[in-house]
Amino acid sequence: MAARSVWAVRRLVQRLLASSAASEGRGWPHPFSTATQRTAGEACSSEDPPDELGPSLAERALKLKAVKLEKEVQDLTMRYQRAVADGENIRRRTQRCVEDAKIFGERFIYNKNSFSLGQWL
Repeated sequence: MAARSVWAVRRLVQRLLASSAASEGRGWPHPFSTATQRTAGEACSSEDPPDELGPSLAERALKLKAVKLEKEVQDLTMRYQRAVADGENIRRRTQRCVEDAKIFGERFIYNKNSFSLGQWL
């Protein structure tokens, strides 16, 4: 049963291929081939111009990559500068807190001592 189905499908495909080749006038032996079809006028010669598309595509790809890398460098530079500025701000803030703590301690001791001295006088 399966053999009959395969045979019928094969016969149908052969008919379709024969009718499409006849209607198109090409007469391809392999109608679904991905190989390029050459006519008699297209002869390969050594005088063919070199493929100019290759270098331009490579150059474009390199330029695109260079632009991406430059953007990445700029981004990393900005992030580095922000990190340095943030570190400097933290250092200044910490230094200010230390100075404020020293002043508070000095005033606290001065007030405590002046209160103690006032009791004894």
